[in-house]
Amino acid sequence: MRVLVTAASRHGATAELATEIGARLRETRASERSADTSIEVDVRPVDAVEGIDGYDAVVLGSAVYLGQWLDAARDWAAAHAEELSQRPVWLFSSGPVGAPLKPDESHVVDISSIAAALSPVEHRVFPGKIDRLELGFAERAVVRALRVPEGDFRDWVAVRDWAAQIAEHLSARESAVATA
Repeated sequence: MRVLVTAASRHGATAELATEIGARLRETRASERSADTSIEVDVRPVDAVEGIDGYDAVVLGSAVYLGQWLDAARDWAAAHAEELSQRPVWLFSSGPVGAPLKPDESHVVDISSIAAALSPVEHRVFPGKIDRLELGFAERAVVRALRVPEGDFRDWVAVRDWAAQIAEHLSARESAVATA
């Protein structure tokens, strides 16, 4: 089984989430699999993935800015929608920051058109990271105007737990196929 984990990330924080999801999938699957079962997890930036032939499942994510996924992720999802709709797909968004998180999880992003096209197994929103030193002039102006707090608010335990849930789903699917 081959799994693609891919994400659009402007400053690297969302890419780090994708890397962690991939590592956890590898770790979880390696501890569960038997000698006759193989799994490969590829973690790649969304703009480096031309196609998904040969992948049995996909985890797709994006950083969220002003309530929207990055163009690279939206465009990639649209370009591969037909193929993606034929395999299990999980979506994740990285965006809210602060304590309490702002915006709250229910208002951070609208992916309804992406979800309608892909029929994902699940969409998960994870807190993000703001480092003003990495932001461009316009981004710093928006962050300042909206009073966005600086810091790393990512919940690594939640990310790892979600990846483990994906691994469980894939294991159950693989077992069902093997016994059919």
